[in-house]
Amino acid sequence: MRDAFGEIIAAQKLEVPPVLMRFHGEPPVLSQGIVTVEGGGRWARLLVGLAGFPPPMARTRFRLNVTPQGKGHVWQRSFGKYLTRSHLCYDPRKRRAVERFGPIELELSASVQQGALLISVERACLFGLPLPRALCPQSAAVEFETPEGHLGFDISASLPRIGLLVRYQGHIVLPELDLRR
Repeated sequence: MRDAFGEIIAAQKLEVPPVLMRFHGEPPVLSQGIVTVEGGGRWARLLVGLAGFPPPMARTRFRLNVTPQGKGHVWQRSFGKYLTRSHLCYDPRKRRAVERFGPIELELSASVQQGALLISVERACLFGLPLPRALCPQSAAVEFETPEGHLGFDISASLPRIGLLVRYQGHIVLPELDLRR
């Protein structure tokens, strides 16, 4: 079952590297890798803490569990001992991904630039209420294939007047394909 970004890739016929096509076409239940987390100031740390993101940390273990739930997937990210959980689904009417982190809901679009998948926040809601554009997180999120063939990522979010909320970058190693299926 494709994830929300797999649905966007298929609907828009985006040309992405094989590792991204494979991952978003049928996300493995468990992927592991390495991540580095950066954070902003005191207000930023408070806000990202509400969404479940970890504090800044040097290079550490990263695990990603993706499990189908309803019409979407639950993404559980483990940054060392810290856990961040979201629900991601595809809205075919808007042709966007919708990701929920507790009371925060983001509408995400995707495009391809120089072989990388760029993900942008188009709209944000807090407790179901749309946020004005000035309060909407700005994202600089990209997924790409590393020279080693891993799924690389560089995900960040910021807010006007607050600055950087969180940035996490690293890679995951996809498990080998089971060709006996």
